[in-house]
Amino acid sequence: MQPNELEQWKELAITCAKTAGKLSLEKMNQPYTVNYKTSASDLVTAVDEEVEQMVIDMILKQYPEHGILGEENRFQGMAPSEYDTLWIIDPIDGTTNFVHQQINFSVSIAVYHKGEAIVGVVYDPSRDELFYATKGGGAYLNDRQLRIHRQVKLEEALLCTSVFWHKRAEQIGIDVIFKELAGKVRGMRLLGSAALELSYVAAGRLDGYVSLQLNPWDFGAGKLIIQEAGGTATTMEGKELPYDAKSSVMGCNPTFYEELQQFIRSNMNLIRSAQDAKDHT
Repeated sequence: MQPNELEQWKELAITCAKTAGKLSLEKMNQPYTVNYKTSASDLVTAVDEEVEQMVIDMILKQYPEHGILGEENRFQGMAPSEYDTLWIIDPIDGTTNFVHQQINFSVSIAVYHKGEAIVGVVYDPSRDELFYATKGGGAYLNDRQLRIHRQVKLEEALLCTSVFWHKRAEQIGIDVIFKELAGKVRGMRLLGSAALELSYVAAGRLDGYVSLQLNPWDFGAGKLIIQEAGGTATTMEGKELPYDAKSSVMGCNPTFYEELQQFIRSNMNLIRSAQDAKDHT
């Protein structure tokens, strides 16, 4: 990677995100088709696909040798691991909100170089809020630098999670843990756009975000934005987040990260012990 490439990739990512956001707002009030992916709660619109294709075209026009991993699979190329530089994009993160609310959705664009996140951009077109970060360059909301500085205990935290409605969470019993957690923290929220929720942690609007399973395009940009703001973003087990596979995600203010992880871990061990005892009776 050349010294000036990082800045060039950041500027292109911002341009793509803003252009995509503008297009999504234009299309919002026009007729468009809505289809199901896996269920009635897993939506995709013609706007998602059109926006993703536009972003792909913008990237490849300047960097035809780069790879792209997008939610709608519009890029026809090799496997993500085959590219030194990979763009990870979600054209509309929060499609259900886009369809029903016309707010709380975002465009997420990340650039990974040799497996490392180096650019992250999340744009909320309905509020004209641009969250972005570069590796080693800090995180920003529009022109304001973001820095997580508040000292937070678990009982004081405002968390956001998608665990409550996740079927897999119910199957393994982790939904029970989060119901108990809801009684220990200051409050729980669910906005419906992981990229936006992770960015809100970086901005201090939320203290933490936890999900049992997300795709790389959901957390690829938000991960870097949190980290460059001084926060922590890992899997729920405390491992490095992957760039090309589904993963649990825990991004939060670092002052209560260990406390939150310990709460989840200890309760998961109790659930596993109870399941093992049940299996042997």
